Amino acid sequence: MRNDSRGGAIGTEPPADLVELIGDVRALDIRLSQVDGSLRYDAPPNAVGDDLLARLRQHKPALLAWLADGPVVESSGPATYSQRRMHAQCLASAAPAGFNVAQRIAITGALDVDALRRAVTASTGRQSALRSRLVAYGRELVQEVMPVAPVGLPLTDLRELPPGERSRTTADHLRRHAAEPFDLAVAPLLRTVLLRQGEQEWVLLLVVHHIVVDGWGLDVLLRELGRFYRAAVRVPGPRLPTEAEAGLVPLAVTYADVGRWQREHLSGTRRDQLRAYWRAALADAPMSLALPYDRPRPQRLSGRGGHVSVRIPQELTAEVDALARECGATSFTVLLSAFGNLLTRLTGQRETVIACNIAGRVRREHEAVVGAFTNNVALRLGRGAGGTFAEAVQETSRTFFGALDHQEYPLSLVLADRAGLEPAGVPPFPQVVVVMQTQGAPVLELPGLVTRVQDIVLDTTTTDLFLILTPDPDGIEVLLAFSTDLFDTATMERWATAYVESLSQAVSPRTS
Repeated sequence: MRNDSRGGAIGTEPPADLVELIGDVRALDIRLSQVDGSLRYDAPPNAVGDDLLARLRQHKPALLAWLADGPVVESSGPATYSQRRMHAQCLASAAPAGFNVAQRIAITGALDVDALRRAVTASTGRQSALRSRLVAYGRELVQEVMPVAPVGLPLTDLRELPPGERSRTTADHLRRHAAEPFDLAVAPLLRTVLLRQGEQEWVLLLVVHHIVVDGWGLDVLLRELGRFYRAAVRVPGPRLPTEAEAGLVPLAVTYADVGRWQREHLSGTRRDQLRAYWRAALADAPMSLALPYDRPRPQRLSGRGGHVSVRIPQELTAEVDALARECGATSFTVLLSAFGNLLTRLTGQRETVIACNIAGRVRREHEAVVGAFTNNVALRLGRGAGGTFAEAVQETSRTFFGALDHQEYPLSLVLADRAGLEPAGVPPFPQVVVVMQTQGAPVLELPGLVTRVQDIVLDTTTTDLFLILTPDPDGIEVLLAFSTDLFDTATMERWATAYVESLSQAVSPRTS
């Protein structure tokens, strides 16, 4: 027997039916154990039927051997559709670090390093996705939650270095650790590094794989990390602070529960309704974009990327808001309509289809859970071409809110339903993704300390073009992340400038 990366000792060439059985057991959160040579199970109500029980008996010897050599798993569940899609993308990517979510957190003050270390571990204890791994058993991809274990917080002391060298060394450390890929089959999918720059100057690096966290979840994680740190300062080590000591109520559901709920929700009548909506919404839609690349598209993108940014000034932002009110729409749909106009000019296509990144937390109990909830919804822009810009905004608004009402249907299923409809050789959808970040800058509150959280932007990309819109008190930051296999920086600078100019012309009272 061998300890396979898929989750335990299951033989050199395990029978397909055994692998399928293990996947079913893990997806149902059935916990197997060995007691005096007997195979026991602990299962949720109604999880073990006669057929599954017969399969367990049939494979008892192999399962006992698998349990003897395999790791201890606290709980498990099916991977969500977002995880399944991201898992496939990550394994196929030439630059898997592009899926890392990295934060640089500057800390000033008398930091209690031991309390911070215990607070990080306590955070993973509460949010089980952070100590999970993704394991494939045949066609079944499952989340396996590992028992709570101390999270490493290696400390590097840079105080003896000259200021210039200290800054360079800090940057090198952050870049190297932020760009290190995760093995998705090894928990935790989180790492932390602490650098000491002065007597009261620190830099904390927090890196989490996107497959277990999204922007909303990052805010939750930082908020709870601050609460656990406050409690840990008051609690003598080595004990971990509890949820109650941190002022946190127990979670109603875990992220593994979300995977099970999603599987149940996307069955029967509701799945048929969602499928019918998306088939109608994208009927005869041009899913590929004839973007004017600077270079021929390679068969496989390298994952190398760049980014440029411009600003939508405060005065123009106010005009965007005013037009949105006049149209009974949102500012985002105005910005989206202007971007659709730019894509039409660039591609020569009357209609374009892009992906829009949305939060995907459709139930209230999901709001407190750290996990990868985001879903890309396909948006068809330009269907009302030929009218005024205000009419285009209203059409985009109907498209966007229709998509929101049907967002539970994962993009992977939308694309599976369209299998065979696209011409051979076209780039995979989506080539262009748009997101508006509305949750504000991430914050970590540590008592008695001053902190500043900053995103670490890696020179990687997972798609051709990514438009990120971030409102702030001075207007809106427009960031274009792009594949350097396809585009030059100068081209992206022209496109970013052209977008703001096009938006300005469109929302002017004379042309709206």
